[in-house]
Amino acid sequence: MSSIIWMSARLLRRFLTIKDEEKREIRANHKQWGNECMEQFTLAQAAEWAGGETTGEAVLTAVSTDSRQIPPDALFLPIKGERFDAHDFIDKAIGNGAAAVMSHRQNEEYPVPTLYVENTSQALLDLAGGYRRLCGGQVVGVTGSVGKTTTKELLYAVLSQGLRAQKTEGNLNNEIGLPLTLFRMTRDTEVMVAEMGMNHFGELSRMTAAAQPNIAVITNIGTSHIEFLGSREGICKAKLEILEGLQPGGCAVLCGDEPLLWDKRESLGCRVVTYGIENSACDLIACLHPDGTFDIINNKLPEVALPCGEHFTAKLAIQGAHNVLNALAAAAVGLLLGETPAQIAQGLAAYEASGMRQNIYEQDGYQIYADCYNASPDAMEATLAVLGTMAPEGRRFAVLGSMLELGDYAEEGHRRAGRAAARYADALYAYGPDAKAMVAGAEENGMKRAFAFDDQTELVAALRQDAAKGDALLFKGSRGMQMERVLAMFLGEDVEE
Repeated sequence: MSSIIWMSARLLRRFLTIKDEEKREIRANHKQWGNECMEQFTLAQAAEWAGGETTGEAVLTAVSTDSRQIPPDALFLPIKGERFDAHDFIDKAIGNGAAAVMSHRQNEEYPVPTLYVENTSQALLDLAGGYRRLCGGQVVGVTGSVGKTTTKELLYAVLSQGLRAQKTEGNLNNEIGLPLTLFRMTRDTEVMVAEMGMNHFGELSRMTAAAQPNIAVITNIGTSHIEFLGSREGICKAKLEILEGLQPGGCAVLCGDEPLLWDKRESLGCRVVTYGIENSACDLIACLHPDGTFDIINNKLPEVALPCGEHFTAKLAIQGAHNVLNALAAAAVGLLLGETPAQIAQGLAAYEASGMRQNIYEQDGYQIYADCYNASPDAMEATLAVLGTMAPEGRRFAVLGSMLELGDYAEEGHRRAGRAAARYADALYAYGPDAKAMVAGAEENGMKRAFAFDDQTELVAALRQDAAKGDALLFKGSRGMQMERVLAMFLGEDVEE
């Protein structure tokens, strides 16, 4: 039997600390999920998966976290957040037709079959893990400080050429979004590409236990969330948690250009495949060409469709060596799962950036590079390097917002971004609480036109006076800086006050 997976954007908005743009993605994806199907399972199976006890039995074909939208034969699963507790809406869910409910309120009774658990948030992960085993298929888990969403999209573009593939939709890569992603699997799913984000120790450990990946990709180790993880070594340790859930015989696919990952490759207790551009000892390497194409070379990856020592040529619609690394990760997984070089090249060429991520276009005579979704020092350097290749006849403007969650590294991280701006741009317009640190870094590297702003309107007014048609402008910053708003104002578009 088929079913519908329902998720409420409002519910997640109440219970989780989710940024506005992520909420909008969730609302959009909720519409898509209305056509997704789950396999049938029983409340007894759910109890076995989640480690709970039941009263009564039910045959289920849906999981809902929204008391207002209950499809037929649905299990209502309430999540307790910091400010609200969806257990308060169990009666409403039952009134709307829930066939069964889950609860960690042991002293409450309900007029429908009930699954009692210790904690519904953990039970959501456990339920998803059991359902993932029921469906079978393969899971490719993706994490990393920078580039995991682009890598996820490239993986899906490649794997869908020859396999029945699904992927994480939007930015649903946390301990709520991952289970909902796994619920979209069916027995027909050959591979699920599951993105996993984190900012604290233990989060990936819990998610990978549910996802049970056959292949785990780690794109890099940067400085994102260093405020919570202490150091790059701490970030590496947290990212490697994804390997804890690997299936027997599973494989880690690691960026060999990252020394922290390269140095650990022989001590991870699983098969390891490496990829890189700078490290010629990697299993899969790339050689970049001036026309934007690149060769993918099988250095020493055995038993795949590309013989050792041979190569094929690929091209991306997005720019930058950092994206070639992401493409190499997708190519490595594609080869491991039996894809041919032709399928991989076709998938890579088909991928197009969208929304606020790595979107390069022309408007009103300007070359616009909109990469406003998020930022870290590593991502800043990578995107600034791309800006440096733009507008050969014009000037290059780096319009950069502050980077959040850097903790004690904030001052140096922003100076580092400023120094990179001086290398690749003609002018820096910095916005936010760390704008002065960025300007200081730019001036250290000799930039004369570096300006700090704490008001977006003032920044836009100055930028309009300075930039001219034919110039290239990069807009990037952490999500909280809303640099897409700066871009919209610069282009004369309406923005919300």
